[in-house]
Amino acid sequence: MPKRQAAAVQSDASDDSDSGSERRASPKRTRTQHDEAGATVATQGRRRAGDGGESDGEGDADIVIPVAEDDAAFEAANLDNVRASIESGKKNVKGIAEYGILQAIEVEQFMCHQRLNFKFGEQINFIIGHNGSGKSAVLSALTIALGGKTNSTGRGSGLKSFIREGQHEAKITLKIKNEGPEAFKPDQYGDSIIIQRRFNKDGGSSWKIMDGEGKTTVSTKREELSAICDHMNVQVDNPMNVLTQDSARQFLSASHPHDKYKFFLMGTQLFQLSTEYDICLENIRKTAKVLVNKKEAIPDLRRAFNEALRRFKEAEKAREQKKKVDDLKKEKAWAHVNEKKEELEAKLADVQQKKLRIPKIQEKLDEAKVREPVPSPCVWRLTTFTGSVAGAGGCGQSVRGRD
Repeated sequence: MPKRQAAAVQSDASDDSDSGSERRASPKRTRTQHDEAGATVATQGRRRAGDGGESDGEGDADIVIPVAEDDAAFEAANLDNVRASIESGKKNVKGIAEYGILQAIEVEQFMCHQRLNFKFGEQINFIIGHNGSGKSAVLSALTIALGGKTNSTGRGSGLKSFIREGQHEAKITLKIKNEGPEAFKPDQYGDSIIIQRRFNKDGGSSWKIMDGEGKTTVSTKREELSAICDHMNVQVDNPMNVLTQDSARQFLSASHPHDKYKFFLMGTQLFQLSTEYDICLENIRKTAKVLVNKKEAIPDLRRAFNEALRRFKEAEKAREQKKKVDDLKKEKAWAHVNEKKEELEAKLADVQQKKLRIPKIQEKLDEAKVREPVPSPCVWRLTTFTGSVAGAGGCGQSVRGRD
């Protein structure tokens, strides 16, 4: 490695004993050299040595970096403050994510574990144990609980293979941190989200997504879990996030560049992005075909629309005519009522006029009775006429009462 040494300054009189000897200084020591104008400049020299680690004086150039004269004073004045700031920064824990951090895990009847639960720290965690103690089972449980594919764990081809031998059902419970301004639905979940998955030998599987206290079940749908993983950028099938033993072994032992490049595409999600682009393009092609078919059907649809519009207008006119007929029928009925009412009023007026004649006729009748004790045919007709007029008057009163 190159050695750091101060540049030697030689005077024109190399034979002089005072200036003929090469002066060397430490890298941190400043020295002064006089220029032709006699000005004093503070410099600090650094010279790079050759490959052999020593300089022979030929072909080596001195790199002189100017340094301000008050650097030493500034360092002396602020050294204590700088050190105090550094020490205080060491005490403050920074860079801890506020959401998406696994806080605890609990498994029951899962693989080799009858029951296992422990809490995680906020930063790096190490799970240690002997071979076959179930360290990788914890990673598999994490992948399955978050909706990862079973074949990506490299431990089995189905959920049934993860159930402990002799048991019917297994359960995995995760607790994920959910704090900060970017938390996922903090009004429903709070500071933590509990994800619980159960599956049995019969092939049944279910999720329960609860709040941090585990008292309220917010959702039981897979879509809610996918939304949580997308929001927190949790990718259990990404080897950059979850690297299983088989994936690591395959990556390390892969000698073909194609396999390594495939691993790179999976880790950077470029493969997933390419797949989604292909799906989008396929959907676009299908949509274009549907659009062409719909455009071809537009003339027929327009003709059908015009025919339906014509029939609708005809039906509208028929409804209007029917309404007019109904109105005319009602008007005719009331006109008949008014006609009969006018006839009734005329008859009643005639009755009133005849009532006015009754007193005179009654008077003449009384006189006739006095003159002739035996009623003559004329008197009998007058009596009959008086009774009929009285009866007609009562009928008129009855009709008026009804009106």
